[in-house]
Amino acid sequence: MPKKLTALLLLLPIVLSGCIASRQIESAAVIETVSVSRQGGSQLYTFFRLTDSDSPDAVSVPAESFEQALQLAAAQYIPNLSLAKLELLLYQTDVERKALRADIDYISTQASFSPVACLALCDENVLRRLRQKTETQSLIKQQLILCKNQNPTVQLDYLSVFNSFARQSPNSFSVAFITSDGEMKISAGKME
Repeated sequence: MPKKLTALLLLLPIVLSGCIASRQIESAAVIETVSVSRQGGSQLYTFFRLTDSDSPDAVSVPAESFEQALQLAAAQYIPNLSLAKLELLLYQTDVERKALRADIDYISTQASFSPVACLALCDENVLRRLRQKTETQSLIKQQLILCKNQNPTVQLDYLSVFNSFARQSPNSFSVAFITSDGEMKISAGKME
């Protein structure tokens, strides 16, 4: 009898603690990719969450800036939003001139962003593919690394783009430009 009682007393705390002691990461709040596009005359920030599904889990937020989009997304759609694993920032070509510099300036002041996030310009077809299949994100990352190896002058991460913007000289610099007409192609594009 004392052995059964002892075993019961040892198991009781384990059974009762259950979810209270759980330290699970809320993967639905971890953002892997952010795309910026123009839709219906307004700027649209799309946050792609970390997922193990074949189809992307994305939330689109109309906003004037990255800062405003983050605040709206966290308040209305993705509580506890985390950008610590952000790997891709994709700007549609007709949006980048207006938003890119302001967004990069904001991102560079925030400690919560992943320092290895890649930045690229892209066309509408790439963004469409990104919304259809999760594997597109990893394909883009692989292609960006190949592009950097073939052309070392291409600025890939947002910190190097920030530094290029911060230089006082009027020189242009290269960033990755992704196009997709069936097959995805990456080349160097000039930023003025």
